[in-house]
Amino acid sequence: MSDSDTPPLGQRPKLGPIDGKPVTTHPDLSRLSPAQRGLRDALLREFKARKAKKFVEKQVHYINGNRQVAESIKILFDEHGQPPANAPIEDIIEERRQLEYQVRWFEAMLLELQTRLLRVREIEALALDVLERSERE
Repeated sequence: MSDSDTPPLGQRPKLGPIDGKPVTTHPDLSRLSPAQRGLRDALLREFKARKAKKFVEKQVHYINGNRQVAESIKILFDEHGQPPANAPIEDIIEERRQLEYQVRWFEAMLLELQTRLLRVREIEALALDVLERSERE
């Protein structure tokens, strides 16, 4: 293919029935059929779910809940499982802050995973609707 066959930048013919400029985030979807609109929505949700999944996978290696919690409260107990007699209050306060931070972090991860689960359920429901409609037609 030579350079003369390639249309100039911005002059490429449209691939789909969606009107609008390619740079807009709000294309005109009125010309799409309900099934195409549903598939487009499902595709966008799947893309966002995969993006969230990659983010969660990157964050998971920071999680080793039991080990981190055991390490963080280790300073509060001696080798016999008893609290030390002369534990400085600053260490105890710092450990409490670390634990509170970890709890907030785990809550954020839980919220992210619940959001992802909700998106996957929506995609599943849309896909089942499309299959049901295609069987009727």
